[in-house]
Amino acid sequence: MEIPKPDNIENVSDWVELKISYDKSKLSKAQLARYIEENSGSESEESFTNNVWNELARRESAYNNPPFKVESKIVYSVIDWEEIPAYLVCLIFSVYGGTHGLSASAKLFERITSQTIERYGEFKTKIFGWPVGPSDPKDIKTRAEILAREMNEIFIEPPDAEKKDDTLDVAAWKPFHDGKSSQIVLLVQCATGWHWEQKTRELRMKAWAQYIHWGCDPVKGFAIPHIVGERKWVDLALDAGLIIDRIRIYNILINKATDVPFRSELKMWCKEQIIRLDS
Repeated sequence: MEIPKPDNIENVSDWVELKISYDKSKLSKAQLARYIEENSGSESEESFTNNVWNELARRESAYNNPPFKVESKIVYSVIDWEEIPAYLVCLIFSVYGGTHGLSASAKLFERITSQTIERYGEFKTKIFGWPVGPSDPKDIKTRAEILAREMNEIFIEPPDAEKKDDTLDVAAWKPFHDGKSSQIVLLVQCATGWHWEQKTRELRMKAWAQYIHWGCDPVKGFAIPHIVGERKWVDLALDAGLIIDRIRIYNILINKATDVPFRSELKMWCKEQIIRLDS
């Protein structure tokens, strides 16, 4: 597998995670330096590989039951990725973004986000993003009405028919037993590509307040398969709201796995993508 951005610490770190997890293998600093040279055409600086190691160590401490172990000169996998294939899906998107035709599989990440939120706080969820599922109405008016009804919120007016999903990918809510509004509602946008930072302010919360009369103001959320660095975290939260990144997805699903049929689907998808990326 190629390293798409061999001069980028985050992308190389993602690639290392992906390679050792899928291969269930070990990787030394010397081996990584050779891979970087093969992909970049120039010799890797020792300081660069050290920075990758530091980034991996930071991630190791952030993961609950870390998927890998970092030592002074070697990093190796300590989990079977097939037990949590959502993690490998996130890594494939993180390393390759929307290249190699991966953008066509973005709906998979919406489903991962949906199940992550469900297990995070016993939420009910509905995937709203375009394209819709085979059993869902295609027109956004009908889908918005159905969403409001399922959430026991009041539908006011329809979005413009051309909007498709009007920036909303996943809606989540935590209902009370009385079935009334005034509940926790989370509206989430998902972004799988390399340029996810350009989407942090796209979710149109004011527009959705025109379509649905919420008993309580919804919480804005942003889900990505990438890892958000410490320096970007505060600004991202200010712009995008509740952050659901790869570390949070992993930490939730490692203890509360996705359902069995979906896990099987994710495993098959990962194997197909790796074969294609290796060819």
